[in-house]
Amino acid sequence: MISQVLLIALLASAQGNLASARTAYSKCLGGFTRAQVKEGVKEEAAFQTSLANACKAEEAAFRAASVSTDVAAKIARATAERNATEEIGYIHENAVETFKASIETPAAPK
Repeated sequence: MISQVLLIALLASAQGNLASARTAYSKCLGGFTRAQVKEGVKEEAAFQTSLANACKAEEAAFRAASVSTDVAAKIARATAERNATEEIGYIHENAVETFKASIETPAAPK
């Protein structure tokens, strides 16, 4: 019984770390996207090239938190790595969609 309680506590802690890492990574990419729009980047290809190198420390922290959370939940490491890669891909896709929406819809004059 104690081991189950400990496992639940560890999973809850890992989930908290994962949520914090995801938030930090998403915020970093959001800031990067806004900066690219502000700098006048108009081409999606140029944005995606820059995006590939953005927020690497936050990406690494998110990947580590994601994998460790999955492994703590008894998911095979290879599957956990694939899950992290897929989620990073989704977060990148969101940044690209945000970028495209920002350049397609000019901001209202202030």
